[in-house]
Amino acid sequence: MERAIDKVTYTTVEGSRRDHDVVVYSLSTCAFCRRAIEYLKNADVHFRYSHLDQIDLETKRSVKRELAERFDNIVVFPILVVDDQRAYSGFTESVWTRALDL
Repeated sequence: MERAIDKVTYTTVEGSRRDHDVVVYSLSTCAFCRRAIEYLKNADVHFRYSHLDQIDLETKRSVKRELAERFDNIVVFPILVVDDQRAYSGFTESVWTRALDL
């Protein structure tokens, strides 16, 4: 069965730091999400992101449900997923720095 998360369109940001597979789920209207994406760009991290508020509502709900089932600490945006193993909810620079070994 195909996961909703696999149907999402991602924007790729090139960067020289490729130590981890980095994916960010965000909202285009979220100031913390914009800050998080800028942080990754400034740190030269290679990553993908998707603005979930720009996809259809049913897919958005399915993606959020899949993330919540897989990672039990998902509460607020942005959501940082590292190596498809760990997820971090919200943007705290020091937490993201540790999570990405920066």
